[in-house]
Amino acid sequence: MRRATFPVAAAALTLAACGNPFDYTGETPDQQGSTQNQPDTEDIPAFGEIREEVFAAMLAADSVTITGEVEAGEADLDEQFSGLDDDTMGELAISGALDGTDSEMSFSAGGSSFTQRALEGQEYFHGEDFAALLVSELDDEVAELVDQEFMEETIGDSWVLFEDAEGAVFSAEQFITTWQNELTGEDVDAMQAEAGQREGQEVWIYTADGGASEFVVAAESEPYLLSITDEDSRFEFTEWNASETPEVPEDVITLDEIVLAIAAEQGWNPEDIDLDETEDTEDGNNE
Repeated sequence: MRRATFPVAAAALTLAACGNPFDYTGETPDQQGSTQNQPDTEDIPAFGEIREEVFAAMLAADSVTITGEVEAGEADLDEQFSGLDDDTMGELAISGALDGTDSEMSFSAGGSSFTQRALEGQEYFHGEDFAALLVSELDDEVAELVDQEFMEETIGDSWVLFEDAEGAVFSAEQFITTWQNELTGEDVDAMQAEAGQREGQEVWIYTADGGASEFVVAAESEPYLLSITDEDSRFEFTEWNASETPEVPEDVITLDEIVLAIAAEQGWNPEDIDLDETEDTEDGNNE
């Protein structure tokens, strides 16, 4: 099978401006189709016969938790973090609302990590991860002045608020859509199919590449994907329509406050700092 690529991180972070590091550029198809009249489990359907029902059911769900392993290169993180090889395996987790609102997304690999949370129309970035990424992206001249320990103490225990952002993270919906676009064609229709049980649940198991690729679909109720194994990537889908909403962070710091804290530590004149430039970049208006 071909590998699905998940562009979950993009845009460099600098001292005075930050972009959304979860820039998804794919398109979400119309959520059409019915999940009624599931095929009898005794007559195992080809994946191509139930493909539309599978993805229609998944995209119509309210929430889900997705956990798994994926190479850093597939998540576009090999370029985001210096020293991280594209074949480094990392752990991906997405939970909460399917559309990325009221949800959380995290990725960690090779000692580098980030966690982003969206709640009530606001976006938050885990402070410790943000501090490490910010320091790594500073201009060399500025990086020599800014102490990494100071940055960690200033930001580490907080969540960085992206004010006036769209309030959504790389979502389960976009993840599922990636696989929807990937699992097409004659090779998908030709996957071997068998009935089985996983954790006491009746399932259909679809395999290709001599068993190296495996897609497990619930055979009862809604035909949700329960797990995916494809080359080096492995994912599990749990808590369909029952994934918990993350909590609103209590300790929050804004980008302006970070800039002013650095200025104070360096003895710079706050009046010389153009905070409007940071706000414009957050809004996506800075070229």
